[in-house]
Amino acid sequence: MNMIWFIAGLIITFLVNIPFGFWRTHAKRSGSRLEWALAVHLPVPLVIVLRRLAGLSWNASGIPFILIFVLAYFLGQRTGGKLYNRAVENGFEPGRNIFNLLAIRGKEGEAI
Repeated sequence: MNMIWFIAGLIITFLVNIPFGFWRTHAKRSGSRLEWALAVHLPVPLVIVLRRLAGLSWNASGIPFILIFVLAYFLGQRTGGKLYNRAVENGFEPGRNIFNLLAIRGKEGEAI
């Protein structure tokens, strides 16, 4: 196992899934099942590539490390969802794009 790719893969997996979790929560609120499915499943191929680069395989020694990747995936999704919910609670309607928060914040000068 390549430890540098493992750690980098975990960080990338977490960070990439934040915008997808944001989108997933918006899709859940708007009732769009297709958008929800895309938000959940589009980052999966990237995670698989990152796991392969780290040298992880489906044997007994690799499964605990794969579970750590799955945990990073879900933590990123959850973090994005929490950001969306916090934005809505603060009176913003950010839509499906997390980067809209940056534009809203720049106009009003408030932190979420």
